[in-house]
Amino acid sequence: MILKDLKKLIIKLCILITPILIWILILVQVDPFNYFNSSNILSQETEHQTARKLNSLLYNSLWFKNNPTPNIIIGDSRIKRLPIDEIKKISGDNYFILHSNAAKLNEIIDLFWLSSKYSNLENVILGVNFNLFNQYAYSNRVNEVEQMFKNPLMYIFNGNVLEVTIKAIISHFSEVNIPNISRNIMLKRELNGKSFKDKEIWWQYNLSTVAKNQYSRYKYPKDLIIRLKEVKKYCLENNINLTLLNVPHHKEFRQQVIDFNLTEEENKFKQEIKKIGTVIDYDFPNTITNCRGCFTDPIHTNDSISLLMVKEIFNDSMVIGKKL
Repeated sequence: MILKDLKKLIIKLCILITPILIWILILVQVDPFNYFNSSNILSQETEHQTARKLNSLLYNSLWFKNNPTPNIIIGDSRIKRLPIDEIKKISGDNYFILHSNAAKLNEIIDLFWLSSKYSNLENVILGVNFNLFNQYAYSNRVNEVEQMFKNPLMYIFNGNVLEVTIKAIISHFSEVNIPNISRNIMLKRELNGKSFKDKEIWWQYNLSTVAKNQYSRYKYPKDLIIRLKEVKKYCLENNINLTLLNVPHHKEFRQQVIDFNLTEEENKFKQEIKKIGTVIDYDFPNTITNCRGCFTDPIHTNDSISLLMVKEIFNDSMVIGKKL
């Protein structure tokens, strides 16, 4: 009787475990974020269309962990267009852009400390803008990434990894384009039934909604200043060149700082970050901020402006930008 019950238990366990083992096998073979740093069935294009677009934080963090460089640029989506090939031509150094969409300043600092664990850093550029310099602008996604680094099971059984893996498989074995099947992304890009693919709608959404979310509530971020000073101290002790990049916003977005009565706070922000490291500032009235065609939306410059900034910064020849 006992043997019969034991046999039934083993059968039930096998039925329960089999799908889990199959999932682990599939994930290891597909591995859209390249967690296991081994060859998988996906092309780099498919990885870019799935993992990198749907979870840029995890994808880029893992990529840097597996392929560390001593030179790094850390920030949100505003720095991802900086052309690292051009940086290589000018400086001779290989840079990695460790960006996360909608990254908060505390997360950018977290990513600095994360990158310092896997590389002997030499040159670090942090994308730091005033709309991130706010006690209310906070998120804690880097902690989850760090936990995944320590525990493969957290990666294997992560819901987002499951979603991206399924989409990667669909993309790999069909002609379906991931952006077309990513319903969640499309829903986020709709307003009153209108698609944000319409540039003007997306532009106005950033002015009316994004700016309001970022500027309507403001509190001086004492904790962030303390953490930035810790970064500065570490860089000084380890001979790391630290640069803070304040990228340009279109004048219509900059107007929101005035409209929300935050001009003095922005000036204080610039004075504070001057004490942290070398600051390259583009976010003030100039030929870029006055040029609508220089932006894809009010806070993201196009490729030509990103190239211009790289040439100015790495040739140490400021024409539009200025050192604070």
